[in-house]
Amino acid sequence: MLRAIGPLLAALVLAGCADSGDGPFAVVPNSTSTDASPVAKGPGTTASTSATPRPSGTTAPPSRSPEQAQTLARSLALAPEDWGGGFVKQSTYEFAGETWTDYAADCTQQTVPLPSSIIGQWVRQVQQSDAAQSNALSSGSTSAIVHKDTRGARDQVQNAHQVKDRCPTRTYTDGTQAKDTPGAPQPTFAEADEVFAEEGLMYLKSGGSPYAYVVVTLRKDTVAMSAYFSAPGPEHMADVRTRATQAARLMLDRLLRS
Repeated sequence: MLRAIGPLLAALVLAGCADSGDGPFAVVPNSTSTDASPVAKGPGTTASTSATPRPSGTTAPPSRSPEQAQTLARSLALAPEDWGGGFVKQSTYEFAGETWTDYAADCTQQTVPLPSSIIGQWVRQVQQSDAAQSNALSSGSTSAIVHKDTRGARDQVQNAHQVKDRCPTRTYTDGTQAKDTPGAPQPTFAEADEVFAEEGLMYLKSGGSPYAYVVVTLRKDTVAMSAYFSAPGPEHMADVRTRATQAARLMLDRLLRS
């Protein structure tokens, strides 16, 4: 089965892991705890938004070959140790997507060909390792997508906005539903050209308590990056938000140093 990437990392995680036969978060049983050490120091969330215009007089985005783009994408996606203590690889740990996740008119998940603007991309997925309950886990995922031009990267972020607005409830192929919570706090990363965060609750088809999830997507020049984190129970939303934001901050710092 082809591995899919998509405009929202929550969708990316589900589509990418479906190949292994695991559940929608594609991890083994895990603790409900979400208080491991943070991934990186970064700014807290604020109620303000998003795009930061490029200052006048700055240089044009770098031009990269597909090989350079793929190397860059792999260097940006986070490994377990980048998330802090207690994280391990998921059973489906890393991959390059072969299709793109999108949503039909009824907001059900579908796959379409990759946008032609993508020249490099990589995904890594992690989980917390302590298994206290067989039906509860916390997991994270990061993706880095390098486009051949700035327009392609902008279109990716715009698509994420459009999906959120059009489909406040999205249904995945395994029956899991993601329900968006309006008014998610928006991180402020001064060095990024665009930042976009969304959060909500994920309901498994099998029932039980929903999972809190947060996706932070940001763009710098031709590179779009997303960080996703989820944990069982709405009461963990603040910690989930912090983890996703700090993961995105670490990816941006790596890009700025590259």
